[in-house]
Amino acid sequence: DPGILSLDLRLEASRMRTLYFITVGLHLLAAIFWIGGLLFLALTVVPVVRRPAFRALSPALLEAIGLRFRSLGWIAMGVLVLTGLINLLARGVTPALLMDPAFWGGSFGRALAGKLLTVALVIGLNALHDFWAGPRATRALAVDPEGAEGARWRRLASWLARLTLLASLGALTFAVFMVRGWP
Repeated sequence: DPGILSLDLRLEASRMRTLYFITVGLHLLAAIFWIGGLLFLALTVVPVVRRPAFRALSPALLEAIGLRFRSLGWIAMGVLVLTGLINLLARGVTPALLMDPAFWGGSFGRALAGKLLTVALVIGLNALHDFWAGPRATRALAVDPEGAEGARWRRLASWLARLTLLASLGALTFAVFMVRGWP
């Protein structure tokens, strides 16, 4: 019966639209958590723990907060990647389309390329911070809180965190370009 088939197609389209809105919502929440968390750490936590009154607690406090945020941050990153892929598919971006050079020449393709590059940069910088510089800074500062080695690793970890935030803001900018077009 054509009427039943038409109703089935409308229900399926409605379900797909609902799924798309859910994945977009999850994507936005994960991005808010990620960027908001980075900003909170940089603008609130770090300046407070660097005050003289907290200097003795600073390494342990930063380590505890950093480890907690690291766990949740990588979960957020996973949610961003998964929902991003689902959202691309929902918008009709298929593997075949990604192989078409003309796709990458258009406004959406250029914005997607920028976003993919900045997301890769975010993941790489964050991995360097979380699994290389950050742990080395924590260990060096635990051994000698006033030592040059700890200060050097702390500076490197701090710069990696700043660059991660900048790249994250870049990814956000390209996401806006994907949805709204180039300015």
